[in-house]
Amino acid sequence: MEYVRGGLPARMIADPTATAARSAPSRVDLAYAGQGLDYFGLHLVNGALTMLTLGLYYPWARARELRFMIGSLVADGDAFTFHGTGGELFWGFLRAWVLFLLPLFGLAFLINLPGLDAALRWVLLLVFCALLIVLVSFAIVGSMRYRSSRTSWRGIRFGFDGPSLEFSSGYALRLLAQVLTLGLAYPHVATWRRDYMVSHARLGSESFGFDGVAGDLFARYLLCWFLALPTLGLSFVWFHGHQQAYYWNHTTLAGGRFRCLLTGSEWLGATLLNGLLVVFTFGFGGYFAYVNLHREFFRRLSLEGADLARIYATESEGSELGEGTAAVLDVAGGLDIG
Repeated sequence: MEYVRGGLPARMIADPTATAARSAPSRVDLAYAGQGLDYFGLHLVNGALTMLTLGLYYPWARARELRFMIGSLVADGDAFTFHGTGGELFWGFLRAWVLFLLPLFGLAFLINLPGLDAALRWVLLLVFCALLIVLVSFAIVGSMRYRSSRTSWRGIRFGFDGPSLEFSSGYALRLLAQVLTLGLAYPHVATWRRDYMVSHARLGSESFGFDGVAGDLFARYLLCWFLALPTLGLSFVWFHGHQQAYYWNHTTLAGGRFRCLLTGSEWLGATLLNGLLVVFTFGFGGYFAYVNLHREFFRRLSLEGADLARIYATESEGSELGEGTAAVLDVAGGLDIG
């Protein structure tokens, strides 16, 4: 591996001459250009190669999937690029298994030993839960840091500088509050997480900003919480669409603000239609549904009033261990829409 100034891998150094402003648009439209057939074919090949290699191909399969997911996103006519490789993810997965999964399995084995003192069993169980929360938090932050450092737009790398331990302590307390309130604290937990992720993220030299507050979402969430049973959970689907639009409408970059025109009703309708696609194709339509939902979301998203000339390339760091941990724990990291 080639290393350059500061001991950083060369692949993690952005082009110092790159700038985001090829023109000075007052509005940057986003879009999702991925095709369902391509995504379906990608999974067929990845699945076949993973089975034939008894799972060894999985890191390369994940890298190919991330390349498709991120590379399908287009802003102002230019696609994003994912620079991660299967080789580095392989080492990330291997280290995650040795450093994190084996100790968890060891604790689980001790907890289930017959004849173990009850008090000691409870102590080990608490240690297991605490360790799991720390690892999940590390996976969320580590995956965000890795994907940001390996993603570029117009030659400029994204970046993320949120400390894992800081996120872990805040996230654990809020998850406990969510459990104790039977889910009523969800708007506070989700908004705090979104604030943390966005405010520690950047595109080159410019940091993202977030000014949303949980109180703006609570009344609608409370209504959806009461309607969850009579609507068979569909009220939460409606809320998710409303929530994502709210989050993006309160996200800023380079003096501009994102604008999302998505409504909860539109998200509910798109989710139901794509759910029917999945059901009537016996699950095979799931890959098309994934692409359809992303296309519907991003075509309603734009960045308005940003001064792209302010954005220039900077260095970005991120370890593949974070992505490897997210993979082995099956944790979704970063910003999601679904």
